[in-house]
Amino acid sequence: MDIKNRIEAFNRDNAPFYLVDHDSGEFSLCLALSFVPQEYRDFGQEAFNRYAERNGEPVMESGLDTHGSGYEWEDVFKKAFEMDENIGKIGFDCEASGFFCYAEDLSLLEEFGRRFRALCMDTKNFESLVCSALQEATVRRAEAEELSGTIRGFLMECPGCTADIQTPDGQLQLTAEMGGQLLSRRSAQEPAPVEDAVYESMQTQALREGVNQLPEVQKRRLQMYFFDGLTYEEIAVREGCSYQAVQKSIAAALKKIRKFLK
Repeated sequence: MDIKNRIEAFNRDNAPFYLVDHDSGEFSLCLALSFVPQEYRDFGQEAFNRYAERNGEPVMESGLDTHGSGYEWEDVFKKAFEMDENIGKIGFDCEASGFFCYAEDLSLLEEFGRRFRALCMDTKNFESLVCSALQEATVRRAEAEELSGTIRGFLMECPGCTADIQTPDGQLQLTAEMGGQLLSRRSAQEPAPVEDAVYESMQTQALREGVNQLPEVQKRRLQMYFFDGLTYEEIAVREGCSYQAVQKSIAAALKKIRKFLK
């Protein structure tokens, strides 16, 4: 069966959902809430109404349903298939008046569309799914709101970005690499405040700047002592100088670096 006939068959058997071929190698699965056929006018809405009632909210406000927007249909769809690895192959472009997702694989959208419609038609289980999905979405949005305006929130929203951050010790340029390190640290352990992590990163940056300002001899000897694990005596042999010369060189280097860390 060719693409056109497949789409026509899907749309006939799975209303009010429908597929669209964009003639660009991409297809969409849609539920246009404002333009559903009359027989599906309140498709799935009862589950969203029950969610409103459970939360002590009015079912409708100003003539509009309190819940059941395209964005919330997206939350429910994602919840329904959260354990399916193929959900990552689907993109979303929902709006208040409709649910729209897209993919390059027509078969994938056909499968997900049939499965999701079957869930919607199971009134009791769909109501449970809607409640779970919207409760989790509410928590996520509250967490996102709490993070907004924080360094961590900025990094999560704009991974790979750079920023100038004012710290107690001056301005720090937060690079993409440093941002990634901060997020990794936060996810790997119970964290100190983000500002502490930024301060530590600032110190690391200052240390690098301090090392780069050293004369070449001091920089080389510092590297051998602290990073290569050589003793003063071993460095002296390599450098063709005295033990005391190495000791003084490293001491002078450390004194200069400390100025960058104040």
